[in-house]
Amino acid sequence: MKKNNSKSVVGASSFSLKMDRLKKNDSFIVDFWALVFSALGKLSLFTLVRKIFPKARTGFFSEVWALGHVFLSIAAVPAVLYIENRTAGIAISIYALIRVFEVVVYQTNVLLFDEYRATKASKEYALKGYRRIVILLMQNYFEIIFWFAAQYIVFQGMFSFAVEGSHESVLGAVYTSFVVMTSFGYYNVTPLGVLAYSLVIGQAMIGLFMTLLSLARFIGLIPTPKSMDVHEQ
Repeated sequence: MKKNNSKSVVGASSFSLKMDRLKKNDSFIVDFWALVFSALGKLSLFTLVRKIFPKARTGFFSEVWALGHVFLSIAAVPAVLYIENRTAGIAISIYALIRVFEVVVYQTNVLLFDEYRATKASKEYALKGYRRIVILLMQNYFEIIFWFAAQYIVFQGMFSFAVEGSHESVLGAVYTSFVVMTSFGYYNVTPLGVLAYSLVIGQAMIGLFMTLLSLARFIGLIPTPKSMDVHEQ
């Protein structure tokens, strides 16, 4: 009877210990989304390139990759406008969406999960610089505007444009994309179908995310320069 009682006491204490751990770690949401975005990050073209070419695993390459895509997105707008080839236009649009997906996943990981994963794994984590991350973020922001400008040209039949011919010029398409991204200005485009609504809502949500969360997270961390004004010192 004593052995049975001791076993029951051990079992009860073990159960109590598990319950205490559960109470301390009763939230799974951070780990869940950290796992999801870790998996999404591995699906990016950037990750694939770095796996194929190990020498590309440097900060310099990532900066060249980001800056190169800014110029590529700018070139995509006149390309889809003046190259009279539907297949080429759709190919550029698909690549644009892949790149936008990559940017959003990357920024989400930097903003929310990279430091969390490193801390959890007892590893050191540090950014290369606050100015650097803000510059890269701003590059990504304008890059997305140009990628979506190309979308509005390629899929112009799915939208109604308040300003006629705005989708038939580079500046008109860029302005339309800028307004959707920021909502600063006259709303020029009206979606006419499910895919069109998806593009507009997707871009508006990305703009909100990158403006309110990403910029707000890092812009205040840039060191403040000294002032020669006595009252500001």
